[in-house]
Amino acid sequence: MMKKLKANAKNLLNRTPLWMQLAVFMILLTTIIAGYLICKDYTSTRNLTIQNQLDTTEKILNLELENLDAYLMELANFCIQPYYDSRFTRIVEQTTPLTADQISYAKQQMFYYYYTRNDICDYELYLLHQDLSIGRTSGQQHIIARESAPEGVWEALSECESSPMNHSIHPADSAHLIYYHSLFQVKGRVSQAIVRLELDETFAEQLLENHATHGEIVFFLNDNDEIIFCNQAELSESREELMDALSRTEEHRDGYKTIDLSGRSYLLVGAESNSSGIRLLSLTPLSYIDSQIGQLQKSVLVSGLLVWLLTVILIYMLLRLLTIPLRMLSAQMQKTGEGDFHARIDAEGSIEIRKLSESFNSMVSHIDQLIKRTYVAELNEKDARLAALEAQLNPHFLYNTLQAVSTEALINDQPQIHRMITSLASNLRYTIKSDTLVPLKREMDYVNDYIFLQKIRMDDALEFHSDIDPATVDCLIPKISIQTLVENSIIHGKSGKTDALIVTVSSHLNDNTVTIKVRDNGRGIAPQQLEKLYADFDLQKNTGKNGGIGLANLHSRIGILYERPASMEIHTLENTYTEIILSLPATKESN
Repeated sequence: MMKKLKANAKNLLNRTPLWMQLAVFMILLTTIIAGYLICKDYTSTRNLTIQNQLDTTEKILNLELENLDAYLMELANFCIQPYYDSRFTRIVEQTTPLTADQISYAKQQMFYYYYTRNDICDYELYLLHQDLSIGRTSGQQHIIARESAPEGVWEALSECESSPMNHSIHPADSAHLIYYHSLFQVKGRVSQAIVRLELDETFAEQLLENHATHGEIVFFLNDNDEIIFCNQAELSESREELMDALSRTEEHRDGYKTIDLSGRSYLLVGAESNSSGIRLLSLTPLSYIDSQIGQLQKSVLVSGLLVWLLTVILIYMLLRLLTIPLRMLSAQMQKTGEGDFHARIDAEGSIEIRKLSESFNSMVSHIDQLIKRTYVAELNEKDARLAALEAQLNPHFLYNTLQAVSTEALINDQPQIHRMITSLASNLRYTIKSDTLVPLKREMDYVNDYIFLQKIRMDDALEFHSDIDPATVDCLIPKISIQTLVENSIIHGKSGKTDALIVTVSSHLNDNTVTIKVRDNGRGIAPQQLEKLYADFDLQKNTGKNGGIGLANLHSRIGILYERPASMEIHTLENTYTEIILSLPATKESN
């Protein structure tokens, strides 16, 4: 199964372009990185928001805790007011039963004290030596004295005696909290009485003004971990659920704590008073924090998607830019494989691609040179075979015989025959010489002799003109090159017209290039035939029939003989003219 999957994967890769493989890989990698960065950014933003919430809430709680300590200190000062009155102090410390007048005085003073504060619901003073409670409760209209201890007073007294602030704080069913404070003699710290206060929610309402209305739960506990106050009434009634949630606090790696309460997660922040032992706690819903960063996260996602899209486009453009030269190189290699060794590639884009392009061009050029050398070697082999045949025919004997016949014609007063034989002998001597490049002047002498012989045959049907630039007469050109073009004009240029065939040869020198033009007013070349002729040039195919060497052979010789650019162009118009232009490097024979 695995082998089949691997084989299918390889086949798919082999059918997929390189740029597409790289694009898919880089886009996938970019997507993973972008997703990771977005998740990391979200996590970092969330943690930063939570930390800011922690810091802000903690500062608020510490300030509120200071206010709470100051509030408790005010309550303590209020509770010890009887000690500011010497008569009241004696009543508190008296161990014998109080008189009616003393009780009346105590009730009067406590009446005045009660109405000095607006946050007191119940106010009672329990005299330990008298077992007498003086004060006002919510069910009473006036300050009264009764011989019974308030509920929970002994437990509170014990807590007061162990408290550094001589107080005890407890939750209240009908009020905000119950505050106890003991009165004692400084000497020996013997408790004389205990004050019990039930306070309304005035202070709590002030506390809640500093907290936003986004579902935050605020409450504080006494040193016995009893919930004294909670701003959520339903939680105040289910204190066990709240205390159970607090016991299962989850501490996170980043240093913050959360709890789960009623199916929701809350961020827990707390502050504790060193003096009173009271803990002030805040529960902020995590959903509120998530909503705070929701809009920011949307903008981050949109920005991330835009950056990802821009990155994908840039990756696509970059890969296309990088692979275009490779496709060009591949196309050129295919052409080279089909036999075209003349075209070159100029691929750019990077140092490596540039070097690869140069290496490829150098390789193709080297192969082209090797092919040309092999072709020249084949030509030399053919020339050697011709030379062997010429040696067998003894061309010097033939040349000397023609010279003898020419002399005999001159003796017998036949100058025309003498001129014809002399021209023929001159052409024969020119052709059997082994030179590859000859001066243009010598080639034109050969052409003039050839034209003379052709005019004997064609009479007035042939006109020949030459316009040779004196600067070009010493320039070296391929042997039998102009004659080949003139012969091609004579053989293929003749038409049914009664006018004479006019052949013109011209040359001129332009910088380092010799330009030779052979023009005739013959029948021209049909477009289909011209296209086939150029195709034969590319294939180096000899189409010459009556011309011997042929135009394709001359085209191939030019490409082989010259290292610098050389060309042969054909301009023609059917039934009007044909002009063949040779452009050759200007070189001269060294002395």
